[in-house]
Amino acid sequence: MGVAGAFAAIAPARGDFVSAVQDFKAGRYEAARAEFQTLAELGDSGSQFDLAAMALHGQGGPQDQGVAAGWLMAAADNGNRTLAPEKLETMKGRLTEEQRKVAEDILARYGREGLAQTVLALPAPGAYCRERVFPKLHPAPLGGDEHYPWRGRRNLQNGFVTIQITIGTDGVPRDPQVLMSVPSPEFAAAAIDTWMPSRWDPARENGAPVEARITVKVAFELRGGAGVLWDIPALKKIREAAQAGSPSAEYVVGLAATLDPSLHIASGEAQQMLVAAAQGGQPEAQYWVGNRFMTVGSCGGDGKKMPWLRAAAHAGNAPAELALALDLLEGQPTSEQLAEARSLLMQAATSSDLYVMTHVAALLGASPLQALRDPATARTVADRMVKNAPEADPQLFEAAAAACAAHGDFRPAASREETAIEQATLLGWNTAQMQERLALYRRSQAWTGDLFK
Repeated sequence: MGVAGAFAAIAPARGDFVSAVQDFKAGRYEAARAEFQTLAELGDSGSQFDLAAMALHGQGGPQDQGVAAGWLMAAADNGNRTLAPEKLETMKGRLTEEQRKVAEDILARYGREGLAQTVLALPAPGAYCRERVFPKLHPAPLGGDEHYPWRGRRNLQNGFVTIQITIGTDGVPRDPQVLMSVPSPEFAAAAIDTWMPSRWDPARENGAPVEARITVKVAFELRGGAGVLWDIPALKKIREAAQAGSPSAEYVVGLAATLDPSLHIASGEAQQMLVAAAQGGQPEAQYWVGNRFMTVGSCGGDGKKMPWLRAAAHAGNAPAELALALDLLEGQPTSEQLAEARSLLMQAATSSDLYVMTHVAALLGASPLQALRDPATARTVADRMVKNAPEADPQLFEAAAAACAAHGDFRPAASREETAIEQATLLGWNTAQMQERLALYRRSQAWTGDLFK
């Protein structure tokens, strides 16, 4: 069989770019090629191979031997062994000088060394800026039983939740974001309620306290419950799917394994699973990788977050849409950047993610940038998010209050600000600024500013 014969069919698809394969099989070659291109540029060797196959046959674009050879060379450099090395060498030997330059340029950009400059290598698990001292948790009983969700208790169901929180310079957690809640979402609010009362020695940089974004977990395990967490049937199936190469399952197991030693998966292997899931098109994993670069951004390499966030946002991942919007709003945004940020926030406004909803409501309702605000959308988001709010997230109710006030609905604004103050008082927060906002709402005046600074 000749070189062309080796590409008679597209390579077997991994789960999360099944849409690209479906487009290919349906003859929607332009769509399939664009989807494979996105994943190929993130370093997925299977997508690189498939992109080469399409370039060789002129599917979804012009037939191009140089492009095909380049993607094959990149795929091989990244570990893909679908095409025998001798066949690749035969193909390279038939290239013209111009085609060879095209192929070498693709290899330089998307082979291992090129990817290390643009989207990899991911910082090691637990890595942090060298000049920073990591936040240290004060001793506290952070078991999951106290906040156990009633439905899980009724069903004798164990659970596992991974969240991110910001530890302020005062050592107080804020701005919780759920990254994963298995086997069901009902454990998420309980996990937030577990961690928000905690206290920390703040992170320090050059001796001074600084804010830090960290990832923590809660394992909900009941006596007489469903056994060891990862042995319950739902999670055993996820683990089996991860071993079979499902990007969605790789994300769940890889993320859990970074914090849970009971899975007996080394941290390096867990991180490889997360990167593989992201390269395979799993939007939550793509956001996680981008988020990881954001966490260590002040140490350099912050630009590497963008390709991952763009890919995740393109797939409809709301946290990535929010992250891109916040990036656009840094400093003094231009009118074009404001318009793009507003568009991203409007897309994220449909999300059911409480972290995203809180930020979207705050920005569209109370941003000091008038061109960004959309009080009607902010109010709609606020009403949705308070229905399933955790007990211990004052900022959520603050955002809801600001959104109501922006819409001219001052009675619910005051009520929600009062709830925020009650929760903040229980958590030991300084509520002086919250009291000032409450006074404005009681006088039927809106407030504008940044609730998260």
